[in-house]
Amino acid sequence: MESINFLSLLFSIFFFIQSHLSLSSPIFLPLSIDPLTHQHLTLLFHTPQLSPINLVFDLNSPFLSLGVSGCSLNESFIPHRSIQCSAARSDPSGPLDERCTVSVKNPVTGKTVVGELVHGLVAVNNRISAVDGFVYVSAPSVLLAGLSNSARGVLGLGRNRIGVAEQVTHQFGLSKKFSVCLSSSNNGVVLFGENHLIEVSNSMVYTPILMGNDNSYQINFKSLKVQDKKLPLLLHQSSSIKISTISPYTLTKPEIYKELIKAFSTEAEKTGMNRVNPIGQFELCYEAKEFKKVPVIDLVLQSEMVKWRIYGQNSMVKVNDKVMCLGILDGGEELEASIVMGSHQMEDNLVEFDLGRSMIGFSSLGMKKTSCSQLSSLVHNDVQSL
Repeated sequence: MESINFLSLLFSIFFFIQSHLSLSSPIFLPLSIDPLTHQHLTLLFHTPQLSPINLVFDLNSPFLSLGVSGCSLNESFIPHRSIQCSAARSDPSGPLDERCTVSVKNPVTGKTVVGELVHGLVAVNNRISAVDGFVYVSAPSVLLAGLSNSARGVLGLGRNRIGVAEQVTHQFGLSKKFSVCLSSSNNGVVLFGENHLIEVSNSMVYTPILMGNDNSYQINFKSLKVQDKKLPLLLHQSSSIKISTISPYTLTKPEIYKELIKAFSTEAEKTGMNRVNPIGQFELCYEAKEFKKVPVIDLVLQSEMVKWRIYGQNSMVKVNDKVMCLGILDGGEELEASIVMGSHQMEDNLVEFDLGRSMIGFSSLGMKKTSCSQLSSLVHNDVQSL
């Protein structure tokens, strides 16, 4: 009887600790940058024995997908006709004992592979916050093509009923939201639930998430301004901006790029910036010493009152000590949106994805004399203090 009571006490203590962590400890993913591919990487602890694995972080992929050749799998397969399979795909029909298969896209090559939906033991940010029965995709090794050499799969936060964001926030009783903070100093973070570490509520600008057929995060796009001057663009009512963590730089449709280059070079000349020869993929390049003269770019969203302002620290790419270039490129006619916002333009912006309200909020930390690297440090210190 005493041994039974002792075991009951141990289980009570365990569940108390888990409950305390879910309420107090930030659930986060660390973000780093692969210097060769410029892909953002994150870290999970995975079955067996919660071994650490690196994953490419893709905001728009719907699942956590692992390449089977990259890690030792020890999971349970999910039947085709099951609640999880129905949530993951639109066709739940099939024999009761058939494994659930889903299509996943390699975010770099664009090629689609078929994997199997499984569940196993996963820890989100440390060995304590483990989730048994976490649903993910076991995919063929071709999924790893084009990814960082250290990556063993893709961690996506795209909109899906059994996506990573949905599972993490549900498991730990958090608000259905997450924040992404990309850092140029290799120390970014994804924070699940409410952000209590940096006060940005007064400056956060919100815009609706467009509800399309895919899992991506897209927002309205009404007009484009350079130094408060509106560009003469013929935009469709359905024009949109897709937010991406895969593309290192912002891409635009050719007609938008043409007008942007013309307006930016005109305004840069007015401020006295000295233009130099193009470098590589960058067409507009200037002397780096004139950074403070860079014109401001505004992406006007659902109305003139709601805009995403891009300052010089995000619009310009420092190519070397003497030259900086505009980090916005021509994405071609086949671009999936009018503009694809790249990761460089998102750096040191706190971007909040409120899944409960279908809204995206954003705030420039650089204008607040802080950074995503500082936010990441605050998160780590908060966890270590528990």
